[in-house]
Amino acid sequence: MSETLKISFLRRRDCLRASLAAAAMGTLALPHSALAQAAAATAWPERPVTLVLGYAAGGINDVIARKLAAELTTVLGVPVIVDNRAGANGSIAAGQVARSRPDGYTVMFGAIGQVSVNPFLLKKMPYEPGDLIPVGKVADGANVLVINADKAKQYPSVAHLIEEAKQRPGRLTYGSFGPGSSSHLSAELFAKHAGIKVTHVPYRGSAPAMTDLLAGNLDFMFDSINTALPHIQSGRIVPLAVTRTARSVALPKVPTFAEVGLPEIVVASWFGIHLPKGTPPAIVSKLNAAVRTVQAQPAFIEHFKQQNIDITPSTPKEYGDFVASEDRRWGALIKELGIQID
Repeated sequence: MSETLKISFLRRRDCLRASLAAAAMGTLALPHSALAQAAAATAWPERPVTLVLGYAAGGINDVIARKLAAELTTVLGVPVIVDNRAGANGSIAAGQVARSRPDGYTVMFGAIGQVSVNPFLLKKMPYEPGDLIPVGKVADGANVLVINADKAKQYPSVAHLIEEAKQRPGRLTYGSFGPGSSSHLSAELFAKHAGIKVTHVPYRGSAPAMTDLLAGNLDFMFDSINTALPHIQSGRIVPLAVTRTARSVALPKVPTFAEVGLPEIVVASWFGIHLPKGTPPAIVSKLNAAVRTVQAQPAFIEHFKQQNIDITPSTPKEYGDFVASEDRRWGALIKELGIQID
């Protein structure tokens, strides 16, 4: 080998060794590199997972989240703990999850208000919609217009309630799970299409609102069918109409709003799983697969069917597309009604 070729070979050899050494050192020096993330995603989950819920205990969100968490504990092999962080229509919980480490151990159980209403409703948001990524849809529910049993003697039907509200503009009160919740939006749709003025009394969840309805402190309320059902069955409240396109299996004698002349009032309460932006795709996929494993269990489906809740599995993309369509729907309605919270 000539001296020139020998020198060229040695230089290329030394450069290659230097490159390999630098790459190795780079891998060791960057614990959050793509390689480290891939390793963490492969090992996930190694410790308990927290499912953060933006509403108080006892409501439909809490009922679904706790049942899902119990089943996920078995599927994932680690405890899945529900953490109720009620307030500001779920935005406190959403902000907490958005600011958490994107490692798959802090998960949001999201609802319509947090995901598709707050960005249009709140002037100040503790998070941006893009800070939370969709993992999968969990379930759909519907609401029912209910009144206190004693008040049902005054207005035993939707028509009677509307007539009472027209005679006393702004005097009738209704409770909701909070500003921007499905119960609030259901009532606003009802007032708009019925041509009435009523007064909104927001609560930090379904349970405290129902307590005041039972006590006769509210005139009416739109509640989730599953959480209202025990009180309906006990006779303490009376259902007047459901926000579905068809009658509820749980309440077959209760008409839809279309049947009472208000077909525009169709509102679904829906729920899904979200993770902080930056969570490795492998963890998103593993969590989606775990949720869908739970959703495929016949006992899980039947449990919620009896409560008139539909289990709705999806891919992350399908859920993301659904959220985008709901954003457009509720954003337009909130703008039209001029609803905004400071």
